Amino acid sequence: MKFTKIISLLLVAVLGIGALASCASGDDGNTAALDKEALTYVSLRINPEIELLADEDGKVVAANAVNEDGEVVLATIDLEGKSIEAAGAIFTETANDLGYFTPDGEKDTVYIDVESTINGEDSELEEKLNKSIRDYFNNKGINGKIAPETLDKYADKAAEWGISAGHVKLVMRVLDAHPELTDTEVLELGVKGWMKLLKGNKGEEKIAAGLKADYRTDVEALKGEYARLFELRAEIEALEAQLEGELTDEEKSAIEAQIAEKEAELKPINDEYKAKASELKDAYKESSKEARKEYRAEAERRQNENKGKQPKTEDVTE
Repeated sequence: MKFTKIISLLLVAVLGIGALASCASGDDGNTAALDKEALTYVSLRINPEIELLADEDGKVVAANAVNEDGEVVLATIDLEGKSIEAAGAIFTETANDLGYFTPDGEKDTVYIDVESTINGEDSELEEKLNKSIRDYFNNKGINGKIAPETLDKYADKAAEWGISAGHVKLVMRVLDAHPELTDTEVLELGVKGWMKLLKGNKGEEKIAAGLKADYRTDVEALKGEYARLFELRAEIEALEAQLEGELTDEEKSAIEAQIAEKEAELKPINDEYKAKASELKDAYKESSKEARKEYRAEAERRQNENKGKQPKTEDVTE
């Protein structure tokens, strides 16, 4: 196992995400443990933006806010257990109730992206989702639009990493939620691994969207403080790569000795870094509790302000 995969496992475990990294290695290298759970990722963006993770039955198992307006919308609804199409309609209805649409909806668009680990499910789920939102618009008399999420901004990274733009978006979402992980560590987890991380990013485990920028800044500062840790990881991985070549026993022993020496230097630094990273995340999670109270208050304010401006909509159900 590559050294970076070992580090991924240690980081993921200590930061409360679970022993995911030990279960995945690349898009097609997921173990049976991960294969048992098929997941679908859905992003919905108006101005409020959220993401949903659904199980193999199309039921939502996690709903995360991507921005502060998304937090405001999610503060008033519980989407877990709903079908993807029902969750999409409820999200759109709630965003409208909170005043995020213009009066006739003419300039409003719901952007959708669906990424599924179930072969062939993406288009079918997207069609169902589109229909449920379109039905809501029609019932409400809103001229809103539905469009695929624009992924052009991910094109360069897609070419660099050799994955689709939609998968780049997933990686970026994981890095946004878990800046303590590196690009390499996240890429090694594969599609199901990314979805697993996002599935775990809910409830009190989340860091509120409004605090994310500060959290990322502080994590980057911590990484800078522990630059030697990342240098050692790279040096060890380079030495491990050398072991894969044609070597004499003497050369192999010499490289293994160097690896052991660097791993001995790495361990105390790594333990210290993990402890500080965990403390940092815990502090932001605590601050997030207070932030979510503010999001709920903002939702109530917007709801009261928007009340009476629009006719009542029929309840959206599964």
